[in-house]
Amino acid sequence: MSILIHSILFSSATFLSRILGLLRDVLFAKYFGASYLLDAYFIAIMFPFFLRKVFGEGAMSSAFVPLYSEINEKEKRDKFLSSVINGFSLIILGLVILIYFFPNIVIILFGSGSPSVTKNVAQKLVKITAPSIYFIFLWAIFYSIYNTKSKFFWPALTPAISNITIITGILLSYKFGILGPSYGFLLGTILMFLSLSRIFLKHKYYFTLEYFPYFIKYFLPAFAAMTVAQLNTIVDMNVVSYFGKGGISYLQYASRFYLLPYGLFAVSVSTVVLSKVSADRKNFVKHVNDALISTMLLTIPSSLGLIVLSKPIIRFFYEHGQFTSDDTKITSLVLIGYSIGLSFYAMYSTISRSFHGMKNMKIPLIATFIVSGTNVILDLILGFKYGPFGVALATSISGIIGLIFILSIVKTFPVKDLLKILISSLIMILVIQLTNFSSNKYWFLVQITIGIFVYLLCIFIFYKKSIWRFLIDRRQNNNS
Repeated sequence: MSILIHSILFSSATFLSRILGLLRDVLFAKYFGASYLLDAYFIAIMFPFFLRKVFGEGAMSSAFVPLYSEINEKEKRDKFLSSVINGFSLIILGLVILIYFFPNIVIILFGSGSPSVTKNVAQKLVKITAPSIYFIFLWAIFYSIYNTKSKFFWPALTPAISNITIITGILLSYKFGILGPSYGFLLGTILMFLSLSRIFLKHKYYFTLEYFPYFIKYFLPAFAAMTVAQLNTIVDMNVVSYFGKGGISYLQYASRFYLLPYGLFAVSVSTVVLSKVSADRKNFVKHVNDALISTMLLTIPSSLGLIVLSKPIIRFFYEHGQFTSDDTKITSLVLIGYSIGLSFYAMYSTISRSFHGMKNMKIPLIATFIVSGTNVILDLILGFKYGPFGVALATSISGIIGLIFILSIVKTFPVKDLLKILISSLIMILVIQLTNFSSNKYWFLVQITIGIFVYLLCIFIFYKKSIWRFLIDRRQNNNS
């Protein structure tokens, strides 16, 4: 239960950021629709976002947390931290300079098939967003330190800052156009870094690279795995860039709702289990099973709910201003494609991060190659044939294959819990379908409320004994 509680705390902080992210995209849809300007913006921020995924939610934390946790002597810890910061500062600053002088590198990576008008705008925006890469790296380091101290709430809240600055930029777009949210993105990354920088003041800084080779030994396999995993994003965006104007935008709009439960639940559980396993490796199987139950409890109903209610959700949030009913049809179909694989990808991520906590980088790396290879092949087959929907479906199928592979290695899975959660989720969906008797665009909110209540009731019935046992143990611990 401890993993579930920590995950819920993490999720509650992430929720605000994700809701602000949703508001941000609603405003994007209103002011920019599915346009070449928005496509250019997404291309420009994708490389910093790519590194945020690799550093903040992947390789940096996966390598840093176990190594930092096992160093007990303060001076060695400080030198270890300084070494990591110094080493990566040299690498990343060089990368930023390269991108500044050769912005087409980013455009080729993330939008090679875009129209020339999109590429021209993206060149200007890339130069604005490039410096954010360095601040994202520093933020990821401090984020990881907080996690080693079992502090998850505030770090998970910090991405909300970036969403606020981007929203401000969108609202100023009447004056600055697409430059508004681009500068908002850069300012947001700076403020995210500053918001966690206090933890660094508790360490003594050294001009040293002493521990950098030691860190790189563990970082590179995790980095390779995450980079290969994020190559999917590169292929996805390049394939849909050939779809024409708005192809990238459709993918981003739909992925917002896919990433909402994934970020709230899957990332939170995997972040917590990484710290738990790092601190208690002998109970690896127990932590994995607890994490899988938590992941399924939160993502299976989310996945089915998004599939059933995809169209009313997209219509309600996006169909305003420049976003048309035709855009709604395409985006809702893409959302279904993504949602099919939500739970599978979430469980796959949870188990992978558990192996990182054991300092086992090999198995997640192999799994990542399998997932990414499958995704690239399916992108080329399904993406070019069905456009953004094909790309989303390819992502889901790859996640299913990745989970099957990694489960064959870990050889543990709470089947009874899966059945309980699946039955509860199907009852929820049945109730949602039975209450589908209104065409009012707000009615789906009522359906969601009823569905959540029914699901929680079913879960309470199935897990009544465990819940009461947990509450009694908590009360006894508080009294003692």
